[in-house]
Amino acid sequence: MQKYKNILVVADPEKEQQPAISRAVHLAKISKDVKIIIFLAIYDFSYEMTSMLSTAERDAMRRGVVMQREEWLKEIVQPYLEQGIDIE
Repeated sequence: MQKYKNILVVADPEKEQQPAISRAVHLAKISKDVKIIIFLAIYDFSYEMTSMLSTAERDAMRRGVVMQREEWLKEIVQPYLEQGIDIE
């Protein structure tokens, strides 16, 4: 009997270790056909700088932060993807 089909994991960018992701991978390994979906909330601090930055500068800052976090997350999940774990 399969217990899980999808596992939603919240990543914490403030922590170097991601125990929630490790736990989800463990559960995915003991079950079959499990998809892990990782959620990463990104605080957009550019809105606090509305008076100091133009719209284009805020957009560029936001894109930069998102790209940085995406790269960080890719590094975290790459070893699991290589093991065949289905992660989005």
